[in-house]
Amino acid sequence: MPLISLIAAISENRILSDSTRKHIHSGSPWNIPSDELYYRQKIRRHPVIIGRKSYSTLTKPFPNCTTIILTRDPNFQAFGCVVLHSLPEAIAWAKMSETEEIFIAGGGQIYTEAIKFADRLYLTIIEGNFVGDIYFPEFADFGKVIKEKKMQENGFQFKFVEIERRVNEVTSPPIIG
Repeated sequence: MPLISLIAAISENRILSDSTRKHIHSGSPWNIPSDELYYRQKIRRHPVIIGRKSYSTLTKPFPNCTTIILTRDPNFQAFGCVVLHSLPEAIAWAKMSETEEIFIAGGGQIYTEAIKFADRLYLTIIEGNFVGDIYFPEFADFGKVIKEKKMQENGFQFKFVEIERRVNEVTSPPIIG
């Protein structure tokens, strides 16, 4: 069975973005090119499930992977993508061709629904508390740190963290503050 992984950039107060900010960075208050590179390297050659609103911020489907778009709109189409209408349907579809890992790439509603299915989180955690209205869900069930790397770029301090769901562990969840 492939791992189901969520991948996101969040602030210490779990902000993903601000829906009132419409600009090149999808409403996120940061611009960190190495995060974009990290993101693309992780999802490469794997199916990626993304909500229609988040997909609309992209200029094209993700290169070198299958892009699965979730939408309630039965007439929505996107060239080069698979369009489905529920998260369980998208996960089942992705499992038909993937044996290693399936990525879920947002947005906020999709992450909230998907967290219960996730085995692993790939988070870029940006230092500071930011203003926004779209949050990443609580992830207290995830505490087994696989990797952590601190970085600095464009005036932002951040870290790449890979964590897995705890299985009968007594450790506390990772501190992001």
